[in-house]
Amino acid sequence: MTKINLKHSPLYAGALDPDILSFEVVERKFRGHPDSLADMVAQSFSQKYIYEAWKMFPELENKYFPNFSADKITLAGASSVIDNGKIIINSPVNALLMGKITQKIGDIDLGVDNIFKLAIEEVMSKCLHTDDYKQHIHRKTYAVNLAGVDRGKKFYDPSSASELIESLKNETLATSTVYIVAYAPLSVTEKLSIFLDNFTNSDKFIKAFPAIGSDIKMLIRRDGSEFNISLCLPIRPEVVNTIHEYNDIINSATKTIESIIFYYLENNGYKNPKIHMHINTKDTETKKYFAVWGTALSKGDIGAVGRGNRQQGFISGIRPSTGEAISGKNPYHFSGVVYQIVADAISNEIYKVTNLRNIVYITANNGDQLNKPNLIDVLLESDDHIFTNTIKEIINKTLDNIDSLRTEYILTDPIERFMNPKSYLL
Repeated sequence: MTKINLKHSPLYAGALDPDILSFEVVERKFRGHPDSLADMVAQSFSQKYIYEAWKMFPELENKYFPNFSADKITLAGASSVIDNGKIIINSPVNALLMGKITQKIGDIDLGVDNIFKLAIEEVMSKCLHTDDYKQHIHRKTYAVNLAGVDRGKKFYDPSSASELIESLKNETLATSTVYIVAYAPLSVTEKLSIFLDNFTNSDKFIKAFPAIGSDIKMLIRRDGSEFNISLCLPIRPEVVNTIHEYNDIINSATKTIESIIFYYLENNGYKNPKIHMHINTKDTETKKYFAVWGTALSKGDIGAVGRGNRQQGFISGIRPSTGEAISGKNPYHFSGVVYQIVADAISNEIYKVTNLRNIVYITANNGDQLNKPNLIDVLLESDDHIFTNTIKEIINKTLDNIDSLRTEYILTDPIERFMNPKSYLL
């Protein structure tokens, strides 16, 4: 039986509602950042791997899928130079898939490497808005299918779909000891970070500034209604090759972005906000932020799952967080991802039903029944007990609904999830 604690204290006020604080810091790595690409590739691989298994073995569809973990994907950046206006790629991006992965069911190969290839190309083409990188990707898969002493051979190397199903029917326990955090709603500053990623991905912005890449990193420092906003805007040398043109693009884009930020803040409770823009602050007169394909992945930067934005879509200096990286984790029974899905659903639903700001903690022990984690703590902005029974009903109903939440998670487009997290849409 899960123990549920509902708590209220003035000590939690800032974490529950950063908008009331005089100071707030939020960072977001936009869609073209190597860490963001790695997260989305891992999510895309997981989805495509499950889809492929369902297509090959219809008896598995919408309920079961082979055992895998793809949460250690790494994208090791390419080496590129510009020589007399010509772009030369000296070494490729090394895309590494490392994990325990069922590679075949019986004699039928699931095509792990091809799935990895498709995941990389779908994510990078959509997020970078170019296919020029494709000939410069080198893939390597380190797939281990040894089950270990606590599980039989059929766990990662089943002889048939029926043997796999038999194995999975017993997988109803949490695979690890974890704590998970979710909260709702987001602050204005948090939402602004996600909004600007979507804005720079809009057709209007891309048409106006085709030379600006998508590997944008944003840091917002709010002091009252004064916003210091740092942005790194990569310029694609495939499109721009003079310093003068570079400066013109940066200056024009800065004005456009500052204008949309002012509009956003004015429409979200900040009247006459002061905005200070800090763009490409490492630039000198002769050295500028050029990046082939519009991403630092082309110039040696490395992207790794779990090093980017938290589940809510950003990295907050105020909010509680967990070290769990859900991208690429197996949503059938990996507690790190299953409980994050559950916590997000509980937090969002509490806010929608009661209008109470909240933070949800799920603490689970290795071996807990998935639908009965050890402890759920909910921090609430009000000590009014009128909603106590309602909140407990939301929690219990959500725990009973794990199967449908899992299916919804699998079916959701990974890029759409990255660009528009559910908490952002509240």
